[in-house]
Amino acid sequence: MTEQPYWNVEAQTLPPDTLAKLQTERLREAVAQAARAPFFADRLAAAGVRPDDIREPADVALLPRFSKADIRESEQRTPPIGDYRPHGLDRAVRIAMSTGTTGRPTAMIWTRRDLGVECELSARNHYRHGIRPGMVVVSAHPGYLNGGQGLQQAAYEHLGCLLVSIGPPDSVDAAERALRSIAELPIDRWQLFPSALLRLREAAARIGFDGLPEPEEIGPLTQYTKISAGMECVAYLGSSCGRSDGSHLAEDYALVEAVDPVTGEPVPDGQRGQLVVTSLGRDNPMLRYDLEDVVRIDASPCPCGETTRRGFWEGRAKDIVEVAGRQVLPIDVWRHLDPAAEYVIIRPERPADRLAIRVEGARDTAVEDALTEAVGVPVDVTWVGTGELPRAAYKAQRVVPAGS
Repeated sequence: MTEQPYWNVEAQTLPPDTLAKLQTERLREAVAQAARAPFFADRLAAAGVRPDDIREPADVALLPRFSKADIRESEQRTPPIGDYRPHGLDRAVRIAMSTGTTGRPTAMIWTRRDLGVECELSARNHYRHGIRPGMVVVSAHPGYLNGGQGLQQAAYEHLGCLLVSIGPPDSVDAAERALRSIAELPIDRWQLFPSALLRLREAAARIGFDGLPEPEEIGPLTQYTKISAGMECVAYLGSSCGRSDGSHLAEDYALVEAVDPVTGEPVPDGQRGQLVVTSLGRDNPMLRYDLEDVVRIDASPCPCGETTRRGFWEGRAKDIVEVAGRQVLPIDVWRHLDPAAEYVIIRPERPADRLAIRVEGARDTAVEDALTEAVGVPVDVTWVGTGELPRAAYKAQRVVPAGS
């Protein structure tokens, strides 16, 4: 396996006509399947769409969009898992809850078939990144009711790897204990969010632990090396091959759109739009789920030989900061800072013509100038001492309200 170029050669190099035929078949199945759930049945009836109306992948635009707020309302109306799934707990083999960072936590369940799809897609993702059967991989994903660690466990087992899960370190002392406990393992790879890596590096410096990735190895551009539609839809939507920018999309198991958030129309290739995903080949499909994330899609050929389009995850729509008519996301700032820098963007209370950010470190006027040029509006940087900004154990909050 080590020498083959892809995890699944046939699926990852499908000719466009073959892929379109497969997508059409699976989309018709998904619509028929979803119609068994009251949530989707009502929406399909209101839109006047039946499975027979699906004749090509583009017909996905006939389906109405829905968002996380609709899921929350469904679960509140029909607890505990809502009425948007054709199959419920009697077919489930795994359950998890969302983090609830943007509102009421939602439930996620997987049937055996659904989990099998995620394991297949995860194997493609990890294989592109050079992970091979037999490797030892360390992850700091949270566990318990958070589905990340459990899904990773199934994914790496499917690939044939040993996953060592240390959980997100909530302090340098916790990070030190974790490193000491795994110090003698032959670790091949680390799968870490930037916040976890920085805390682990602080602990590693304290005890002389070697082998952790450098901060630049998980810098801003690594944001484009993988893309997800959420565990409730398609967790392992795609990853980068390393030969070109962006993440190859699993288009045999997902129809992926980038749309204008107001009109719902597709945006031109390469422009930022809102991510809308329809999952395919599952017991519990999601039809046009608007994740309220910002993405770009590139349809140009890739030299690696994979035939799918590539997606670039730019950030969450809720993290857009509007200044002087420009929309700024954290990656627009981060890519001009030291990869290890802690920073936050300040969301203004009222319309503003200058972008305010805080960055840990000594003042660097070259960085200030680069930010102003890149963002397209004047940038006010407040430089603060190391440790003055809050640290996250899992996902860092990069946009904070004024006065916080």
